Amino acid sequence: MLVRECGDCAMCCKLLDVNSIEKKAGTWCTHCVGQRGCAIYETRPQECRNFICAWLAGPTLDERWKPSNCKFVVAPDGDGLRLKVAVDPARPDAWHKEPFYSYFKNWIRQNAADGAELLVLVGRRAIAVLPDSDVDLGPFTDDHRFIMARTETPFGPRFEPLKLYKDDPRARR
Repeated sequence: MLVRECGDCAMCCKLLDVNSIEKKAGTWCTHCVGQRGCAIYETRPQECRNFICAWLAGPTLDERWKPSNCKFVVAPDGDGLRLKVAVDPARPDAWHKEPFYSYFKNWIRQNAADGAELLVLVGRRAIAVLPDSDVDLGPFTDDHRFIMARTETPFGPRFEPLKLYKDDPRARR
């Protein structure tokens, strides 16, 4: 089994929210030392302890997918059918470059019928990746939730991304 380590990568320390210390996505954590690692590693928040990016966990993803190389962090969420891609605001088009974009489009095409969702976050802007298009959902905050609505048509399923408030009953699935 492939065992990877973060090494010189600390992109999650920049790209992800850490609510327990009020650290916002897109800015370097104040505890990140020289973009090399955590100064409070032994006492870091539970959110940080629990996080494992797709590159660390995915032996099929090569070095191009290491967040410090590609400038985004792929975060599997829930049951493996939800992916969040947190993109460095300094490189907002990084996720759209090859081979990444083709991989994302193929993944959502293969898994959408099973309930998959793929959300790209560039700072506070959200983009839903659908099998046949990408939909800019605009500003996305902690109060928002993303779901993919599915409607059966005579031509097959049609997918529509919905940005909901967290207290919307449809967001609790």
